[in-house]
Amino acid sequence: MLKRDHRVVPLYYQVEHVIRQRIITGEYPPGSQIPSENELSHEMGVSRVTVREALRELVRENMLVKVQGKGTFVAQHPTTRLPAMKFTGFLEELYDQVQKVSVKDVEISRVPVTDELRKLLKLDPAESELFRIKRLRHVNDAPYAFTINFLPVEIGQQIREKELLRVPLLWILQEELKIPITRAHETVEAAAADPEVAERLDIPLLSPVMHVKRVMYTEPDRPLELVESYYRADRYQYSVNLIRVKRDGKWAWDHKS
Repeated sequence: MLKRDHRVVPLYYQVEHVIRQRIITGEYPPGSQIPSENELSHEMGVSRVTVREALRELVRENMLVKVQGKGTFVAQHPTTRLPAMKFTGFLEELYDQVQKVSVKDVEISRVPVTDELRKLLKLDPAESELFRIKRLRHVNDAPYAFTINFLPVEIGQQIREKELLRVPLLWILQEELKIPITRAHETVEAAAADPEVAERLDIPLLSPVMHVKRVMYTEPDRPLELVESYYRADRYQYSVNLIRVKRDGKWAWDHKS
């Protein structure tokens, strides 16, 4: 039965991850019929509506196929793409806990502060160095994301390489170091893989990648960390649910969490 922790992730998303994991591990092999909505609902202690929503997502991602009058089957060649990123928080960190994601090739070093870093992190003139952490994330032993973090030296020197192989950096900052993360500003853009990114992600030079740049803030609204992530375009998808809302008498789009 699933843990009903709505603060972390919706129930339908937990169901989705359980089924996805069973497909990935071969518990539900390609072409096989999965249990019915009633059976999954009873097993996981959730409503049929919740199960149906989870199955709908997996069908949309081509991991499952619905056959009218027969049931739901695992696709013959289920995609290994990560699920779409939803607006419920730092989900790429959450993926590290709920999916078969491994972290490899961790590199920690001190680097000089560049003009761009000084501006983004609003550093004092006296701050001349930052801690830089490089990591490569794998899904099912295949690289999907190369991440570079920049942190103040006094924080970075408290982080150990072994920890980064075991738990997400965000968890270390909040749970171990007790640093509150209050908000983040994120930009997403298409980019071409430079030599380092191409080598890390095992793709040809100049291949398209998704470049995500995030500045995270702590109290009192002070920049704490810059995170730059490069995702393989063939293994990552960014998706946002939008709703129409009326503001000041005018219709506009807003995201639905």
